[in-house]
Amino acid sequence: MRIGRLVLVQMLLLILLFAGEAGATWTFELFSGAQYNVPMPLVMRQQGFADLSLLGDYESQPFNSPIYYAWRLGKWHGNRGWELEFVHQKLILHNRPDDVQNFEVSHGYNLLTLNRAWHLYGLHLHVGLGMVITHPESTVRGQTHPGNQGLFNAGYYISGPTTQVAVGKRFPLWYTLFATVEGKVTASFARVPIADGSADVPSVALHGLFGLGMNW
Repeated sequence: MRIGRLVLVQMLLLILLFAGEAGATWTFELFSGAQYNVPMPLVMRQQGFADLSLLGDYESQPFNSPIYYAWRLGKWHGNRGWELEFVHQKLILHNRPDDVQNFEVSHGYNLLTLNRAWHLYGLHLHVGLGMVITHPESTVRGQTHPGNQGLFNAGYYISGPTTQVAVGKRFPLWYTLFATVEGKVTASFARVPIADGSADVPSVALHGLFGLGMNW
């Protein structure tokens, strides 16, 4: 149910971007892939306890449900374009201290960005800025954060800013279809709720993506 509501929000964003303009070249791309999460400082604050601070070592488990995916809708005029992009990133804390039974943002450390894009020397360059939409799941000191709060009472939160830089290559396949390979770097900050407190979860990640697209 919570995934379905998030998909509905994504579709509404697509409709808003499409509305009201003709004469451009449009592209839509759908990706899978994997990410490497650079170890980053993690701070957990919980009422009545001392703060927990550590260098968070995160797994991504890209092909375990929910899988890693991304989509991107672009509107191009010549070699320049504007894009709306969504990346379903995942953070699963591997080096949990004894006081942390579970800490993951795996139904989404989601990155929603508006990109400026260029087609240069046979490559596509993308630079984006946007927000992090999280679905945190945690049990800290035996207290579990409920999953029925936040946006739509479905556990989603607008948690902070994000930015990205990506370089990709497209390969024509058939008529308007093409394949894409891409490398991406993202830098984000999120403050997510835990039971009786919050956690600061910055992220720097390296992404490798492959996918299919079409233009019209």
